[in-house]
Formats: sequence, structure tokens, C-alpha cells
Amino acid sequence: MALSAKPIRPAPKAVDPVEAFISKGGTVPVEAPSARAAKAPQHPLKFPAGDLFDRLERARSACDVKLPRNTWILQAIAEKLSRDGG
Repeated sequence: MALSAKPIRPAPKAVDPVEAFISKGGTVPVEAPSARAAKAPQHPLKFPAGDLFDRLERARSACDVKLPRNTWILQAIAEKLSRDGG
């Protein structure tokens, strides 16, 4: 009976955890465009029933320089406070 030495196996490679994570891959979440288009414009302020919000939007759109709603409201508050001496 002939005896032979064990076959030499290559040593296992050291796995870098960062490379293993990158190689794992994955998917990127995608928001459905129809869900986003269906949402109505939101604003954080609660307006009373009536046309106060519509009046605000008409006044804001009548300005020569178009400002974001938040900036326009903050400017209006500052003007009111300076007029009232606050």
C-alpha cells in the first residue's frame, strides 16, 4: 500500500468586513412617483375655515419678488410687530 502526503490546500483568504459588506450589494429604495404627485401641498399652519389661506396666497403671488410662504409669513409678522411697537 502506497502512502501519500495530504494535498496542500491554499490558506483561506482573510475577508475584510468592509469589502464583504460592499460586495453584498443591495437595492436602492424608490418612491413611487404617483404617490408623491397625489399629495396635496402641505403647510404647517392650521388656517380657520374660510378664505384666509386663499387671501394669503393671492397677496403673496401679487408681490414682485416671489418668496417662499414661510419667508413671506415671517416678514408679515415682523412688519406687524414693528407697526405695533413690539
